[in-house]
Amino acid sequence: MKLKTYALFPAFFSSIIDNKFRNLFENMEKNVELMGVKSGMKVLEAGCGSGFVTEFLSKAVGKEGSVISIDIQEKMIKKAQRKRGYLQNAFFRVSSASDLNSIKNEEIDLAFLYYSFHEIEDKENAVSELFRVIKHNGMLSIKEPRFEVFEKDRESYKELIISKGFRFIESIKNCDFLGCYLKFVKN
Repeated sequence: MKLKTYALFPAFFSSIIDNKFRNLFENMEKNVELMGVKSGMKVLEAGCGSGFVTEFLSKAVGKEGSVISIDIQEKMIKKAQRKRGYLQNAFFRVSSASDLNSIKNEEIDLAFLYYSFHEIEDKENAVSELFRVIKHNGMLSIKEPRFEVFEKDRESYKELIISKGFRFIESIKNCDFLGCYLKFVKN
């Protein structure tokens, strides 16, 4: 199944999405909560960019939890480390969601992809790898940009993810102004 892949967001423009004014448009605490992040969880953030969301994930999982934030772009990881390196429970790595060999089987409580799934080139391998690293009854939470990734693409993503063994969870609120949520559980 060949799914549409969008271009990577360039590291050069990361300041556009990593600034305090973004909070005027997105309530990140609420988004993190809607996506199922809870205290004590071990969360994989795939496509972390310069780490804007990492800070909110770190706060949500608390001292008992941890966040592994990955991005395929080394420049993004360097920016994330520079800006968010003070987070004691967040760990940044250059890695692809299609190759999570540094993560053990069933190590992750929740995989979190925030505006990044559409950029993954090899979505089939990525979903297989996510299935491998997520614990039994763990979650896969995806939010995609509403005005870039359209319903037909989200439906194709949903079909692929279900075909790899995940069960779709209906959310009370599937879309907000900027994006749409897809939430799954590993049975």
